[in-house]
Amino acid sequence: MKRYGQYCPVARAAEILAERWTLLVVRELLWGEDRFSAIARGVPRMSPSLLATRLRELQRTGLVCREIVDGEPRYRLTPAGQELRPLLEQMGAWGARWMHELRPDEFDPTLLMVDIRRDSQPARMPEKATTVQIHFRDAPPGQQRWWLVLSRAGGADVCDTDPGFPISIWLETEVSTLTRIWMGDMSWSAALRHELLSLAGETAACRALPGWLDASPFAAVERAPVPLRR
Repeated sequence: MKRYGQYCPVARAAEILAERWTLLVVRELLWGEDRFSAIARGVPRMSPSLLATRLRELQRTGLVCREIVDGEPRYRLTPAGQELRPLLEQMGAWGARWMHELRPDEFDPTLLMVDIRRDSQPARMPEKATTVQIHFRDAPPGQQRWWLVLSRAGGADVCDTDPGFPISIWLETEVSTLTRIWMGDMSWSAALRHELLSLAGETAACRALPGWLDASPFAAVERAPVPLRR
């Protein structure tokens, strides 16, 4: 761990939290992921070996505890780690307000689908399970097709292989378009009007889809008129 050599509490906290990837690992744990594979899916550009190193470091500092459940390691935040929730929520709101212009390399279909799954609101979902097939025209091979199974009982279940259920909605778009919709920077109606997104299938389900998926918790954050330069 790199040390700043200062008594300042900000400096001491930064010694643990400012290491690259650390806050994103904490984010995944705060969002409810406790398996190594599930945490890794939320940080797809982080190597498994580095993730393992960060988890060990967080255990050593006392932010994370490791338990064996049914023969499988599970990772959970300690009370000190849980106390970081308002900090990360405030950082997310600050980032949405002041750094809302996204770079081309920041559009990630895997992370987008993970976010949609965990931030979904089951109460908004259809009573009967409905399957949506998504085709990302611009995604890398192997990440172009996804399936969402939406239901009030199960929320949003995300699959990267065909679950075998009848398809009610076919959605075709680009990762950047659905990301901007999810983040609140573009409306469904605007995407459809400008032919950036197409929906086909059961008419009632297509009309209801925007309400079923809702948006990111950061979508409601007011954007600064002039974003920070990156």
